Amino acid sequence: MNVCYAPDRGPHWPRAVVFDLDGTLIDSIGDIADALNATLATRGLPALPEDQIKQMVGAGVPELVRRGLSAHGVPADDIKPFVRELVERYSAQPAARTRLYEGARELLAALSEAGVRLGICTNKPQGVTELVLADLGIAAHFGAVVGTTPDLPRKPDPAMLRAALDRLAVPAFDALMVGDSASDVGTARALGVPVIVLRSGYGREAPEELAADVLIDSLREAQAAIDALRNGVVPGGLLQAGGG
Repeated sequence: MNVCYAPDRGPHWPRAVVFDLDGTLIDSIGDIADALNATLATRGLPALPEDQIKQMVGAGVPELVRRGLSAHGVPADDIKPFVRELVERYSAQPAARTRLYEGARELLAALSEAGVRLGICTNKPQGVTELVLADLGIAAHFGAVVGTTPDLPRKPDPAMLRAALDRLAVPAFDALMVGDSASDVGTARALGVPVIVLRSGYGREAPEELAADVLIDSLREAQAAIDALRNGVVPGGLLQAGGG
């Protein structure tokens, strides 16, 4: 087996794991698409396919609106009413079609059982994030849930991840992030936090281009990746070129 050697982080690392949400722990594109397309319809615009909307997700609701309007060649001049309507529609049914990715529930349970503190760091609005976690029955796992609010800049700014780690009372060098996009990698890198990226997520960029520490195909591989990072030995098949 080809291996890459990295710093040995010690037997108790990580003390905290912070997850992105959409495209990382959950497949939420159905509910997001329903809310966006219903809002587009009120303006006489046709529905967009879910595969296209998937490439628009991850940078927050305002950017989702801009990308949705741009797909129809509509100027995004005053998007506040559109954003407000989309959030209202989504909040009314935030998890009707949303599901946990395979292995997510087991991974969260195993990490919690091991005493690892868990957090969420997502560009989804705070209120909707809390509704989704509750509806899926996983809210109790998380000691910190940080979604978008007026007082925090969105990822890739590190403020959201810093806030999550502060609430978990864990320093960055004892933490790990799991995500699916360039914004997740940028957030983690800004604080010196190692990052695992899922190939199957919603990121607009090719996963191999993100310079993650480890790429995995599903959350069922996450525990092995964490163990490898802890011990400073990452299987060559998992290591992202340029990672450490």
